[in-house]
Amino acid sequence: MKHLLFTLILFITSSMAIVAQTTVVKGVLIDAANQEPLPYATISIATEAIPNKSIKKLATDDKGKFSTSLNEGKYILSFQFVGMNEATQNVEINAAEKSKDLGKIEMTESSTELEEVSVVAQRPLVKVEIDKLTYSTKDDPEATTSSVLDILRKVPLVTVDGDDNIQLKGSSSFKIYLNGKPSNMITSNPSQVLKSMPANSIKDIEVITDPGAKYDAEGVGGIINIITDKRVDEGYSGSVGGNGDTFGGWGGNAYLSLKYGKFGFTGNGSYYQHKMPESTSKSIREEFAPSLENTLTQDGISTNKGGGLYFNTQLSYEPDTLNLFNVSVGRYGGNFNSLSTNEARSIGAREFYYLQSNNSKGTYGSINASADYQRSFKKKGELLTASYRFEKDPNDNEFESIYEDVTGDDFYYPKGYRQKSINDAGGIEHTAQVDYVNPINTKHNIEVGAKYIFRDNSSRGDNTFLNPELNGTSWQEDLARKNDLDHTQRIFSGYAGYAFKASKFGFKVGLRGENTNQNILFMTSEDDSEVKTNFFDVVPSAAFSYQLGMTKTLRWGYNMRISRPGIWYLNPYINDSDPNNIRYGNPNLDAEQTHNFNVTFGSFGPKLSLNATASYSFSENAISPFIFIDEDGVTNNTYSNIGKNQSVRLNGYTSWTPIQLIRLTLNGNLSYVDLQSTIDSNLKNSGFSGGGFAGLTLTFPKDFRVNAHGGMFSQGISLQTKGSTFYFYSLGATKSLLNKKLDISFNVNSPFHKNRKFSSTTTGKGFTNYFESIRPMRSARLSVTYRFGDLKQSVKRVSRTISNEDLMQGGSGGEGGSVGEGGQ
Repeated sequence: MKHLLFTLILFITSSMAIVAQTTVVKGVLIDAANQEPLPYATISIATEAIPNKSIKKLATDDKGKFSTSLNEGKYILSFQFVGMNEATQNVEINAAEKSKDLGKIEMTESSTELEEVSVVAQRPLVKVEIDKLTYSTKDDPEATTSSVLDILRKVPLVTVDGDDNIQLKGSSSFKIYLNGKPSNMITSNPSQVLKSMPANSIKDIEVITDPGAKYDAEGVGGIINIITDKRVDEGYSGSVGGNGDTFGGWGGNAYLSLKYGKFGFTGNGSYYQHKMPESTSKSIREEFAPSLENTLTQDGISTNKGGGLYFNTQLSYEPDTLNLFNVSVGRYGGNFNSLSTNEARSIGAREFYYLQSNNSKGTYGSINASADYQRSFKKKGELLTASYRFEKDPNDNEFESIYEDVTGDDFYYPKGYRQKSINDAGGIEHTAQVDYVNPINTKHNIEVGAKYIFRDNSSRGDNTFLNPELNGTSWQEDLARKNDLDHTQRIFSGYAGYAFKASKFGFKVGLRGENTNQNILFMTSEDDSEVKTNFFDVVPSAAFSYQLGMTKTLRWGYNMRISRPGIWYLNPYINDSDPNNIRYGNPNLDAEQTHNFNVTFGSFGPKLSLNATASYSFSENAISPFIFIDEDGVTNNTYSNIGKNQSVRLNGYTSWTPIQLIRLTLNGNLSYVDLQSTIDSNLKNSGFSGGGFAGLTLTFPKDFRVNAHGGMFSQGISLQTKGSTFYFYSLGATKSLLNKKLDISFNVNSPFHKNRKFSSTTTGKGFTNYFESIRPMRSARLSVTYRFGDLKQSVKRVSRTISNEDLMQGGSGGEGGSVGEGGQ
């Protein structure tokens, strides 16, 4: 027994001694040329006695850092990164050392040409930071022949329904940035603009769920930041493409990125023509007490077509390593033409009938230009940036309506049965800002800045009718319909933020102040009225992050967001192309304030990636669509600050790559919304809504891919309206030719359903309105993309991700980051 006890004590003592002799070896792997970290590089460890046999493998994290434990002895560390020469370092571990810092280990770029090697590598599609998620569009294999809107369907926390409506965390109120700057061009018409942007010109899509103090407070749901791709090495690369669909739409796109010496240029653009075949609609409005009992039925048929041009260019000049100048110019513009007929029949308190023909035209778009100066300092990460941006946003439309077979005395136009209306609207915006970032050390970071925005919006209308009393030959001005607007807004803001990062824990806090001066001049045929307002908002924000492991992160945060109404909400111009359903804005709207709380868990591994977010938000003065019937029986559609909203939302994202052949993506949200009117206790709405998207990609040999996408969504719940659930699906195939320079893609949308029905029900004081539309859905689309450029370009952005089996052999990537899946 004594011998057994002695042996046990000796074993425990020896084990403790062995553990005590373990030494932590750490370091940072960097590019020798630019001193940038090399993320997700492979590290192999062998003993000097047996150098050809690896005893441990690990990977650097997203900042190039690594850390592992080794016993006493002599070792050889080998570092491998695609596009770089292999580096080795001999390390001797003494028993007395608790840790050994190897410092910065440099790797040099390989001069091997791309055509001489075949690289099969994976790179993360999703990366997590304290306040945002980043989706690597450049590493998505489907980006070569897709639009940015197509890629958005796969981005965590973002959903795009079958009608191309975009939501961020289940909310339609958000801002879209382009290269870190607000873009009214995209935000005002996101679906159409993003549909025209080729995805192969985009590097990353950032989802900023907890916007810090440096960001404008506008955008209730958060910010989607689209970062265009630009070349970092000498040479050029680009692509040209074209597409067409069975609806009769077609388009082309081009992308070019080059760098020569101290100059860099990036440009992308597209031209498109779209057509929508005939669709039908039906509306039934029932009126009851306290209104007079009446039933209005309307049956409509419509077609539309249009086209547009998008381009964005950026020129950079870098005289030295500390100074950088950027100038960019962009434009998005288009037009549409809609032809429709509407048969209206009213029975009850107001009886009439008419057949209406309508021809509507419109132009839309934006022109923007910006200039930036960035000053770097000797301390890495310390930046001073000054920038200016100009944007002009025209939004004009016109229509002409003809009324025939009119019967009844209660029709709304006793003056004449033909009318015209022209509205010239739009605005300009000037923005100037200064930002400064100072990383005090590796743990602490501060940022401060100031910004000024000037907005000048206007709307002018020209309303006429054909007077039957003058034999129907003279167009006469209708002064009763005059509603013109001048709206100016000056926003002064300043902010300060602080960030802390130590080991596995990090946080960001900030405070932003925004002062708004607003002047509104409202002009009618009777008089002019002017409203001046001045308000100050204090906008706090906080975000926290804890690294649960190399690939797992827990985040939580709070922010307050502001939604200032734009010209499309303020414009008082009355669109009465349908005289029974008129639409106009409200120049008296106030800014909406929303408070957001959220908790997010993310796990991004080589094969399986998960992200789940739970959030709660509330607003006391939400801008809500407001629908009511006036004394003439006309449905008025406008906006008002009458909403008291609160919602609970769950967002989920999954990407699974069991083998290189298969990648499955799931993305969706579920929310419960409770809405109440602040002016009418009977006006309220609540319920569940949500949706989901699923995508499957199969990658076969010979550069052939097959994909299937589909989704199901319930339309969002508003104060007075609930919509129906609908779904969509598509099938596609892509073949790469000419050494992956040429991609040919063929996609079919809803191949087994020619049409799809959408419906909604709206209720209000004294009425209920049911609306449905049947739209064509089945279509086929052919896309072709050809890439060109020099072959001696750097491939250092394509890093190799080691497998789970490699990681299980030992080691850790250090502080963490994502090791997610990616394209080949």
